Amino acid sequence: MTIYARIPEYDVYVFRTEAGPVQCSLCSFGDLLEAYFKAESTQEMIDHLKAHERKGDKIPGAIYEQLLKDDATNYPLPRK
Repeated sequence: MTIYARIPEYDVYVFRTEAGPVQCSLCSFGDLLEAYFKAESTQEMIDHLKAHERKGDKIPGAIYEQLLKDDATNYPLPRK
């Protein structure tokens, strides 16, 4: 598991498990039934986190660079 941000140090809990895409868990944009957001791409997660920033949530300063660095690992190209 790769952890990009965790609560309570930050206002988001962003991670990637070995089995799935990067997700924002315990997400304040979710509801009681779906309190997480699974991004389908690195850019989608970046856009999601920027929405958190606009709302005033605290996120790590280097999270965007780290997500971009890990893009090929987190979202490998499909095999042909």
